[in-house]
Amino acid sequence: MTVAATDRDRYARQRIIPGWDQRRLAGRTAVVVGVGAVGNEVAKNLALAGVGRLILCDPDIAADSNLSRTVLLRNGDVGQPKAVAAAAALEDLVPGLIAEPRVADLGSGVGLGELAAAGITLSCVDTIRARMRLLGRCALAGAALVDGGTHPFGGEIRLRLSPDEPCYACSLSAHERGVADLPWSCFGMSPDGPQPASIATAALIAAWMSAAAVQVLLGPPPSYRVLSVDAAGGRTTPVLLTRDPACPHHRPLAGPVTLVPVSCRATAGEFLGLLGPRDEAMTWEQFPVSSPCRRCQHEPEPAADARAGVRPCPSCGALIRVRWSQRLRDASPQSRLSDLGVAPEEILPVRDPGGEYTCRRLRP
Repeated sequence: MTVAATDRDRYARQRIIPGWDQRRLAGRTAVVVGVGAVGNEVAKNLALAGVGRLILCDPDIAADSNLSRTVLLRNGDVGQPKAVAAAAALEDLVPGLIAEPRVADLGSGVGLGELAAAGITLSCVDTIRARMRLLGRCALAGAALVDGGTHPFGGEIRLRLSPDEPCYACSLSAHERGVADLPWSCFGMSPDGPQPASIATAALIAAWMSAAAVQVLLGPPPSYRVLSVDAAGGRTTPVLLTRDPACPHHRPLAGPVTLVPVSCRATAGEFLGLLGPRDEAMTWEQFPVSSPCRRCQHEPEPAADARAGVRPCPSCGALIRVRWSQRLRDASPQSRLSDLGVAPEEILPVRDPGGEYTCRRLRP
């Protein structure tokens, strides 16, 4: 029996969807921030749809409690970075797919240049602070964003395709926007202890997010910007948001952006060598800088894990206060930018002696 040509085409059924462009999808990049339950489903859906490149950003390690809600993780992945395990599973699932794991927080894992170049960014995080941070970085880069949040029997899908549009943060008070980074839902649930979750709800919200992302990549985008999903009642309801003039998550980068001939693997000294002697380059993440011991004057290497604020001097044992900075000239000239928390293809602001800002984009 001869098999029809279309039966040998992985995407045969999609190609007959009106307006579908498989080649266009294959040439696009999607950034998935958060590779937990929702992120697993979103990444799987976009990979199967044929999106050619996925950047998976998540600093966390897989735990047993993830296994009932993560289609890409297996028993042997417990204790491994979620992003690494998910990327390997995706490339095995879809031959030819490029899945790049970034085992880091958003600010160190995905550069503004990557956000700007991607076709879509998907927020699959579970903290208010992470959502606010991603909103702000997508605004800086002018990146289209699809955000999803769940509760036990439903959730919300939120789109912001331009920094000018209202966003989720516009619906929050200033206090709520500044909430500590605790893993609690954006639906007013208590931060005490783990929050209830199931694969059914995660898959439901992820399906809506994936459909919205594909529409953005292929065009035209969905007409709604916020959709409330009530699985228990069987209802989906568009929600109208109003732009809050006080919301700080709509600010694009100031000044022109210039591509420089170094990557995040360059040293601080190499990057600063491209600037004027009085130009001040800033990073988006704080990094520790060396401080001499007041007792013996020994100056140890900065310790990136010294989040407590103090550490013992390796020479005399006296406590040394750890100093943090975002001023690149405070770093050791031999430090690699990536070791200072600078993400791939990051765009760094540079202030000239007159106080004017320009931006430098790192090459891939």
